[in-house]
Amino acid sequence: MAMLGRRGALGLGLAMLARPAAAATQQTAFLSACADPDGGWRAAAFGLDGVPRFEQSIPARGHGAAVAPDGGTAVVFGRRPGTFALVLDATTGRIVRHITRATDRWFSGHGVFSIDGSLLYATEIDGGGDGVVGVYRVGTDFARVGEFATGGTDPHDIRFSPDGSFLVVANGGIRTDPNLPRVRFDLDRIDSSLAKIDPASGYLHALERLGDRERLLSMRHLAIGINGAVFVAMQYEGPAHEHPSLVAAERGGVLATVDGDAATWRMLDNYTGGAAASPDGRLIAVTSPRGGVALVLDAMSGIVRTRFALPDGSGVAAASAGDFILTSGLGGAFLASHQGPLRRLPGRWVDRLRWDNHLVALSG
Repeated sequence: MAMLGRRGALGLGLAMLARPAAAATQQTAFLSACADPDGGWRAAAFGLDGVPRFEQSIPARGHGAAVAPDGGTAVVFGRRPGTFALVLDATTGRIVRHITRATDRWFSGHGVFSIDGSLLYATEIDGGGDGVVGVYRVGTDFARVGEFATGGTDPHDIRFSPDGSFLVVANGGIRTDPNLPRVRFDLDRIDSSLAKIDPASGYLHALERLGDRERLLSMRHLAIGINGAVFVAMQYEGPAHEHPSLVAAERGGVLATVDGDAATWRMLDNYTGGAAASPDGRLIAVTSPRGGVALVLDAMSGIVRTRFALPDGSGVAAASAGDFILTSGLGGAFLASHQGPLRRLPGRWVDRLRWDNHLVALSG
């Protein structure tokens, strides 16, 4: 059990616990961190027409982003161990606030707004690599007003459950030291878990793990499927010749890997880069930049419906009921339909940028 610590209990109210509104069937712009041809770090957004919405310089490499419920604000997080989070005007890309890390805390690259938009929750690590969720109040210039434990180490992605009752956090379970960026320790003792946390009190309702045979899987990325199923895209830290399932689903308190033929998992090369659900939750897309492939799975059965080849493809976001937008670290963005081949978005601008790991949808 984990409760809010010495940084203070939060008087959060009940507004954030309301059931989230249904997702829009169409989003018209997409935001990602990226690099320009000269190696400068950027946050940029584009439309389905490939036309830029904005391109904003940022101080270091970015990673994931969170979008406020009203669509007017987005927060871009630095790559872990991150030292900054940038609050952007989601229309112009203008930086309106720079959130610096708290003492002995580093951003883990992901965050999510509360259902009512009043709070921002960010995954973070402390000096020993243990996970916390930092809580920031939007109405007080994103002041950090509290934190609570994630129940594990190496937290990464964070989402709300469909009914808004819980925060869901993927604890990667790999011990790191923020003073030694990108160095990982004790890979033979990974303790990955899926945490369900009360967003008002920080109470840890559940901490779910896979079986001992799957202990070398590190949970990284989340997507929420139909009927509240939580899909987890993972990385495998075991022998390179082994190719276990890299996708798990949690339904009704039971977490288990998704079945699939060995050839499917071999294509992912033991590494996933991102995950996204269609607006209706019926389809789940998972990418692998290392394998150069994206999969679209049926959320009810877990069966792979479509495969797309895309070198260094990682960013993924829902575009419409059956379509996803994919981006590549080699440049370019693509529309992927479960009913047809990839279609490259037009325009030289979207091709010139080297897109980073994650992509989020902005409302029109």
